[in-house]
Amino acid sequence: MTNPAEEKKLEKRFSYDPEKNRFYVNFENYSIDSERDIHRIEFLVAEQLSHLDKRVDAIVNYENFNIKQDLMQNYTNMVNRLMEHFYAGVTRYTTSASLREELGKSLQQQQVKPNFYSSNEDAERALQP
Repeated sequence: MTNPAEEKKLEKRFSYDPEKNRFYVNFENYSIDSERDIHRIEFLVAEQLSHLDKRVDAIVNYENFNIKQDLMQNYTNMVNRLMEHFYAGVTRYTTSASLREELGKSLQQQQVKPNFYSSNEDAERALQP
């Protein structure tokens, strides 16, 4: 179970830039170890974006991200719900080829394009009109 100090850290991993209409998710060095972690992420994203009258582009940093294999399906289901409700477009980045492949396959099973890149710069560029 995540302790309150770690939960507070999670809250600081999300930021919205109204000028760019871009939502940043920083999962660098973050681990998902329970269903509760997944629910907490979904709640925090909804809390930050539900008041907006438009969808946002999102960039997710998965550098050194870890998730228990048995939680992958539930995590990608949650990602899919967030995309349906809040995101206009999403790019993701990590230098880990194995994470790009593993998470990418799980997202594709949900009919979600993984849109993985190896750097933040490439992820930002991919969202340019």
